[in-house]
Amino acid sequence: MAQAKEQSQAMAQSRNNNASESTGEKRPRTRRPYYQRRPRRPQQPKEAAVPIHIYPLGGLGEVGKNMTVYECCGDMIIVDCGLVFPDSDMYGVDLVIPDFTFVVQNKDKIKGLLITHGHEDHIGSIPYLLQKFDLPIYGTRLTCGLIRNKLEEFGLAGKTKFVEITPKQKIKLGCFTVEPIHVNHSIPDSVAFAIDSPAGTIIQTGDFKIDYTPLACGVTDLTTLSEYGQKGVLALLSDSTNAERPGFTATEQKVAAGV
Repeated sequence: MAQAKEQSQAMAQSRNNNASESTGEKRPRTRRPYYQRRPRRPQQPKEAAVPIHIYPLGGLGEVGKNMTVYECCGDMIIVDCGLVFPDSDMYGVDLVIPDFTFVVQNKDKIKGLLITHGHEDHIGSIPYLLQKFDLPIYGTRLTCGLIRNKLEEFGLAGKTKFVEITPKQKIKLGCFTVEPIHVNHSIPDSVAFAIDSPAGTIIQTGDFKIDYTPLACGVTDLTTLSEYGQKGVLALLSDSTNAERPGFTATEQKVAAGV
């Protein structure tokens, strides 16, 4: 009799389960006691993004005194080190240079000084920086020649390390890999820099223009710039002098004819 009763109860329970499955109703979920619960699977920490710091020490929002410091993973590089000539109200001032305090404080991290071209607003302050400490200078052949002549006036040319660079020749400086890219400017041997780091790629153009009839060195390497754009660029630091003026910049051929 007891066995028949148990069988009937089991059949009733089975019918209830089938009925709940057919109607789509969920069975009540029983909660395990805390001492029987499975431990939670440990969460894997998300990989933090690598930070990069950009410090404009001059040239941002002003014409001249161009100098930019990049810092990533404990390494630093400098792009350009220029000056600006004083305004008419700066009585007794011969020239204006960037504030080197931050650079001197971090001199052990700096791997090198990269120069885009040989104009004074990009190389004029180099002798004053080298009086603080020594560091290697990377530039194209003409740019290095102009800097060397300037350093001879200060007696610094003999102890300064120059590294001549050419477009598309990549340079390894700490965690940075820098590729010079040829650009047109009113002075030959000008380059932009593609600065690759663990945080991403940054393009700094320096001074440039699009001149399809330049006097020397060929046209701006738009192909390489486009390739970096397709790969993805973290930031673009572009020269903007007279960018708000409409029209086009005259070709250097016109300047040569006037000379």
